[in-house]
Amino acid sequence: MELPAFKSKIVTPFVPLTFGYNYYIGKYLEKYIQSLGEKRILGIKCGGCERVIVPPRSTCGKCNLTMEEWVEVGPEGMVVNYTIAYVKIVNGEIKDLSEPAIIAMIRLDGADSLIDCTIKGITPDKIKPGIRVKAVWKDEMKGRVTDLDHFEPV
Repeated sequence: MELPAFKSKIVTPFVPLTFGYNYYIGKYLEKYIQSLGEKRILGIKCGGCERVIVPPRSTCGKCNLTMEEWVEVGPEGMVVNYTIAYVKIVNGEIKDLSEPAIIAMIRLDGADSLIDCTIKGITPDKIKPGIRVKAVWKDEMKGRVTDLDHFEPV
């Protein structure tokens, strides 16, 4: 007996996600976010390999040592890699952006790790690895990670 042929069908379910939750960020990220509210970017330095990690974490991923030496980095750095976004997710639904957004991995001056952030002030056809950028802060600081609004070319 021969089975009937089936055609594939794509189903796109919509599940709105609107919820809030409390999340304990710990003392390292708390200090980092507080520094952003002062228009400063702090990293943490490993006493073993001397790498500076931003955002900070308590243990070095290379040496497995506890990191305790705080250092200020940036606010300028270099684009290492990037992507161009044409959509965003709002409450679980994909929405088209009115204009493309550039999301980059940036190595801040004095840091060994990368942070991700939006880059404005440059078009997608002009962005490339190696471009120097600087931090742009919100006008009204609220002591949140979003106080660092975006980066723009130097």
